[in-house]
Amino acid sequence: MLSRPLAIVAAFAILASLFLPWLSSPFGENVVPWSVLSKLDAAGAQAILADAGPETIAYGCSFVLAALFVIFALIGRESRLLAFLTGVLPVALVAWALVTLLRQTDATGLSFSGSDIPEVTTRMLGAGAWAWVLGASTLATLGVVDPGRRHARFG
Repeated sequence: MLSRPLAIVAAFAILASLFLPWLSSPFGENVVPWSVLSKLDAAGAQAILADAGPETIAYGCSFVLAALFVIFALIGRESRLLAFLTGVLPVALVAWALVTLLRQTDATGLSFSGSDIPEVTTRMLGAGAWAWVLGASTLATLGVVDPGRRHARFG
């Protein structure tokens, strides 16, 4: 990839989001994924994985893919396909969550509309969520628009 440095930064942003606050609660407590994961024992992890839906598994896989992309990029073996998959998974999760949220509010009669999304996200989402989404969208975009490496011509 010609934009390998930018892609590495974007993948690192996804990985760094594990250690940054994702949500701000009304009680002043921030939700940081790593603080939750570090307190899990083997039984707790098994319980979570046993009841995990596909979106939870995809969320975890987004970090695994980001780590794989960083490793491959650091040794010069990154690919546009891996960049695209690493980026599109979180973007698809966010889109799915928004559609589900809007569909549930229609069914329950709550007064939440798509125009409320910018206000709610700026009020509740922390740096970790933004790093995850922005890093992912950057990687997905680079996976599509990056022309790849230039090959030397012999002859």
